[in-house]
Amino acid sequence: MTFDDQYSVCHEPPSSLPSKIVEDLKVFTVLKCIKERQCSIHLKVKGTLILDEHIQGVEMCSISMSTLQYQCAVVKFNKRTYKKFAAQPVQIENDCFSAAMAEYNYVILKTIPYYCDVILKKEHQVEDCTNEDIGRNIPTCVAGKLDYVIDKKQKTLSVQVSDFVEDLAYNVRLCHKWFTCEDLGINALIKVQDSKQVTLPFSQILPCLCIEGWSALPDARRIQLCPFKNYTAELWNGITYNHASQELAWELACPVEVDVNLCWMTESNDYCIDLQNSSHKVKQKVRYSRVDPHPRLCVKFTTREGFWVRCPFAFGYLPVWNMSTNEQLGKLQLTFVTQDKAEFKMALCNRTAPHKCEPLKELYVTANTIGAYSRVFNLSHEECDSIICVQGWRTDIEYSVRIQICDIMCKLNSTAASSQYIWPIAITVILLILVTMMLFIGYMSCTALQQPYRKVFLHSNQSSKRMSVEIKGTSLI
Repeated sequence: MTFDDQYSVCHEPPSSLPSKIVEDLKVFTVLKCIKERQCSIHLKVKGTLILDEHIQGVEMCSISMSTLQYQCAVVKFNKRTYKKFAAQPVQIENDCFSAAMAEYNYVILKTIPYYCDVILKKEHQVEDCTNEDIGRNIPTCVAGKLDYVIDKKQKTLSVQVSDFVEDLAYNVRLCHKWFTCEDLGINALIKVQDSKQVTLPFSQILPCLCIEGWSALPDARRIQLCPFKNYTAELWNGITYNHASQELAWELACPVEVDVNLCWMTESNDYCIDLQNSSHKVKQKVRYSRVDPHPRLCVKFTTREGFWVRCPFAFGYLPVWNMSTNEQLGKLQLTFVTQDKAEFKMALCNRTAPHKCEPLKELYVTANTIGAYSRVFNLSHEECDSIICVQGWRTDIEYSVRIQICDIMCKLNSTAASSQYIWPIAITVILLILVTMMLFIGYMSCTALQQPYRKVFLHSNQSSKRMSVEIKGTSLI
């Protein structure tokens, strides 16, 4: 049975009854208070009626559309009232209809007896806690005020509560704020006689870690403060890796729109190049299977505010494989060193931008390699260019970093080419030096043979016991 069905039985109005016997129905929200901040909500109904001898009284009713609860009040007129206010408009008022916050109500005003079509109807929406008077005086709306002090060393939050209903206990807890605030099991009940300060421990700083407080009443309004809301970078920790399954995983700790992809860090550590087919829009958790635990493999998180890169293998992990280049008789030698059995691919690429290298030519693919593996390549003149790089990566797993070496092939070729000219030049210089030395020695020998014969006389002076040498001719060189 609907609300209107309750009043479907009506009488035909007498012909002498004025056409407008009831008019101007108004409904208001009013508060009735025992004391400050302890009030209840009621509806105040006002209607105007033209008194007539055929009207014995009026009935006002209210129904809650959420609970379907009826409330009615009857006002009857006596003969004295008729005599005093006959054919005059009188105002009928009632303010005893209890109501709930934000409740939708349906109010009617009808005559007694109920004449057909002589009825007024009104819909009314009760205000919620955003209304200044209701928010300040209804206990379920008084959320209180929270102040806090953070101790990062001890990992605690000291919470001070004020401006709440003093005759009621108060709840404080820590939670993770998603669509609702998920309970962490860290809560406290402040009783009326207790101190209004509590200390709550926390395990991890997160932007969605919040303090929530509310009066100990059913459906009481709650207040939330999130002390670490600007600590967005903390979200990107917690990456895990399972060595047995080679699975890398990360779970969303707070509600945020984020795109996740894998990337490999350049040798200069200034840029992380995305791996193809690794991007995911994460709602809860992301998993990557068959991941190479290389120190240069990283995870990139992208939001509207920017992006963050985390490299879970950068510290404490030794690379299980590496690639290097060398010169072998003027040719390019590529060497892979791996601790585990693995497969590799080597290719040339054209560096069109500082961090972009377009595939150019596949060089070689290895199979079931372990230890050291080398291969020598003879590059063409066209492949020898300053913007040509060589890349190497694993092909036996799904996600592998790429080791890229640039500006080395031309150096190797130029070194090999220059070595073709160095030895002839060196031999020529050595021959010139030998010829010069031989000419000098021959000249000296000829000069010595052309000197005149010189005699040497020895004189002895017995008295002085000295010996002197006299040389005839020129001095001896």
